[in-house]
Amino acid sequence: MNPIQLFHNLINLAAVDQKFTDEEIDYLIDVANQHNIPSEEFETALTGIREGMIEVKLPESDDDRKHLMKEMIKLMAVDGDLNEMEKRLCAQCSARMDFTPAQFEAILDEVLSEPQM
Repeated sequence: MNPIQLFHNLINLAAVDQKFTDEEIDYLIDVANQHNIPSEEFETALTGIREGMIEVKLPESDDDRKHLMKEMIKLMAVDGDLNEMEKRLCAQCSARMDFTPAQFEAILDEVLSEPQM
């Protein structure tokens, strides 16, 4: 998945509850730094959110879909508050990506078993 598209997807997930926690912002900054995403992309994404455009674009490949789902779960968990709106969006994306409940659970378990940074 294109790193900028991943970044926009994560910002949209973080914005779904209409607030950004410090932990979410730090996580998004880490993602941006890992992928050398310019700071202008924050503004581009935030402009879309202000205009009411919260949309997650799903990748084509299974590997990219799994990667996106893992990143979405990490972002949801980073602030310790699994907001209902975030969980609902994650579940909808999981279903739209054709993950079975068992596959989603396996991805969730994989993320939760990773060492925390």
